[in-house]
Amino acid sequence: MQIAYHYLRLRQHFAHVAEGVTQEVSLPELADIFCCTVRNAKMVVKQLVEQKWLEWIPGRGRGHVSQIIFVKTKEQIVIPIAQAYVRQGDLEKAMLLLNEWSVSGKMREGFFDWLSGQFGFRTEEGEGETRARDTLRMSFYRTIPALDPAFVGRVTESHMVKQIFDTLIRYDEKRGAFHPHLAHHWETNADGTEWTFYLRKGVLFHHGRELTADDVVWTLKRLADPLTGSPYLWMLEDVEELSAVRDTIVKIRLRRPNRMLLSILASDRLSIVPGDMVQQKGERFAREPVGSGPFCLVENSEQMFILDAFPSYFLGRAHLDRVEIWIVPENKRTQEVIPSIAGEVHVLQPMLDVKGRREEWQEFQQMEKGCKYLAFNLNRSGPSQNPAFREAIHRLVDREKMIREVAGRRYIPANGFILDWQEHGYDASPVDPRDAQALLAACGYRGEALVLYTYKGAGNEQDAAWLQQHLRELGVAVELFIVPIEELGKPQTLSEADMILAGEVFDDQLLLGMMEMYKSSRGFIRLLWDKQLREEIDQEMDKLMLEGDPARQKKCLIRAEELLKERSALLFLFHSLQQSAYHSALAGVSLNALGFVDYRDIWFKP
Repeated sequence: MQIAYHYLRLRQHFAHVAEGVTQEVSLPELADIFCCTVRNAKMVVKQLVEQKWLEWIPGRGRGHVSQIIFVKTKEQIVIPIAQAYVRQGDLEKAMLLLNEWSVSGKMREGFFDWLSGQFGFRTEEGEGETRARDTLRMSFYRTIPALDPAFVGRVTESHMVKQIFDTLIRYDEKRGAFHPHLAHHWETNADGTEWTFYLRKGVLFHHGRELTADDVVWTLKRLADPLTGSPYLWMLEDVEELSAVRDTIVKIRLRRPNRMLLSILASDRLSIVPGDMVQQKGERFAREPVGSGPFCLVENSEQMFILDAFPSYFLGRAHLDRVEIWIVPENKRTQEVIPSIAGEVHVLQPMLDVKGRREEWQEFQQMEKGCKYLAFNLNRSGPSQNPAFREAIHRLVDREKMIREVAGRRYIPANGFILDWQEHGYDASPVDPRDAQALLAACGYRGEALVLYTYKGAGNEQDAAWLQQHLRELGVAVELFIVPIEELGKPQTLSEADMILAGEVFDDQLLLGMMEMYKSSRGFIRLLWDKQLREEIDQEMDKLMLEGDPARQKKCLIRAEELLKERSALLFLFHSLQQSAYHSALAGVSLNALGFVDYRDIWFKP
């Protein structure tokens, strides 16, 4: 690389000189360009000639200058180096190299044509392997560092946890039923306070040890321990006793019947972890997890996230051999050529070739279960304490205009978290801008600046910027702060906000997912409520836990949503579409509720 750098410095210095044209130059001048001694400059020139990048005609006699002839363009040097970076998984460095040396449009386009062929589904010969390896390769705009099930929060991490770990049982959304998984059978007493789970034999963790009842008990006790600090502690608050009767039998005794217990045990938050590896790795376990799932983690660095099929998986080895996700921090240039990194996408869109191969790809979409929302801090003094002001903001925000102007996957105005649950749609009658001042004055607003926080990704930057501008035009001053999601989840940060822009996406266990949103200390909205609203919503969640009828459970969630609306504590903005694409040679592809594909299900049709 150093010799290439010297050539590029020389080429940049004589940018006006075309290839094949003679250019006079002295050795002292070359030493200045290379930032070295005259002696070293001679050595550099010799290397460049040996590489056949440069022709050198030495000057004869004292005072006579030498001559050089460029053989290679800078693009002919830069492009192979950038391709080498890509093969090493460092796409960001490749992009920086192209930008640093201002690679020409035509050569840049050729590089991106080559790059597009590196993504999607690939069959490659691996080093030391006897057969070809089937790899699904994608790009993503951030690292995926938080994979401890007891703390997982974001949808991308949740999806990866499902690939790496297993739960006692599984929920089948299509059939609306629970199915055996690590537990092949379970039973309960008449009042639902004592449960017995019978585990499969021979299930292995990725490090080779067999999974036993002790691992199940250890996992659940860890999550239920307040010292662990899991935001999902509430899920096991009804558990009185956990015991491993033998290696394959787990008993759970509850203090009262909990009709959500099976849903809870099927949640990826309660994925079974090997206690020995959690203790051995400590904080590193979140980034270097070990589970029993269909894929095991091979690499989780700043540049690359790699999963390999676990050959000893108890339900059979996955057809796909490897999943590679290349980490490419989001910026304007990368968004132009790598659409799958633009925002909090669901890491399944492979990069489409811009030249004529789109017909080889199948595209599909579905409505997201969830919505984007604007939540008010009911514990902070200022205008947002006034219900009339919160209602005024609700009326001032034109959802349809927002969807139209910000565009993207934003699809339809929201009147609640779940579109199908709403008896009445969004009231499409926003306030006329000419009446905005009167509306604001009527609720006592005097021009105070509101502090709006949101987190990076998921299109939040664009949504927040639109809201800031829209409200400013209507007479409401907004200060905008965009922070990492980990920062936004801190109580201190939330206490400084008048409003939070965020979103929720629920998985196939919709009822449990909504309960989690309302109950989890990790969620944004719970920390913004005052004591009264928190108690009222907790009462509805408590009713839900005791209710066995799904229809009445749903009513508890609808009532909680109504409480938010009555207080104007949360303003629903819009529902989005989940969109993905896959190569026609892939089979077994279907989107789950989070907008992902389970990697174990897909395979390649040659």
